[in-house]
Amino acid sequence: MLVLVEKISLIIASVAILAICAIIFSGVLTRAIFNWSLPDAEIMVRELMIAAMILPLAYVTANRAHIAVDVFVNLMPNWVKPWVDFLGSVIGFLVLLPIAYGGWKAFNTAWWDGNYFYGEFDLPEWPGKLAFCFGYIVFVVRLAWLVFIDFKSLFRSEDSEIKQ
Repeated sequence: MLVLVEKISLIIASVAILAICAIIFSGVLTRAIFNWSLPDAEIMVRELMIAAMILPLAYVTANRAHIAVDVFVNLMPNWVKPWVDFLGSVIGFLVLLPIAYGGWKAFNTAWWDGNYFYGEFDLPEWPGKLAFCFGYIVFVVRLAWLVFIDFKSLFRSEDSEIKQ
């Protein structure tokens, strides 16, 4: 189920990137041809950027494709590598818990207060805050799962080394 949510989030992020491109392209085109610009384009791009950046985080984490310092980890003995993975998962999980909570509080406030951006369209604030909150909650759930998997791998690798 988590893999499906991550893939859907990745698709939504891809659509957000395409929408950003379309908004910027149309803004440049209408400015050059008609000397007119799309109202609230900056707000739309800024809010879509949140979805484009935050929603794929859990997918990237599931594939362990974050930027890492593999040079140092590869120099370590094999028995240390599972401990490094476990430590990274635990630290990531603990650091992201307050961020996800803050995202939930910001979304909740924007939703119930009916906050909106001042502009010609009076766009609501909650969609961008929902994307942030949802992206980080899925990210935290993925990290919690990785903590569990990495913890199990610690004992699995120790058992295999003892047998050898």
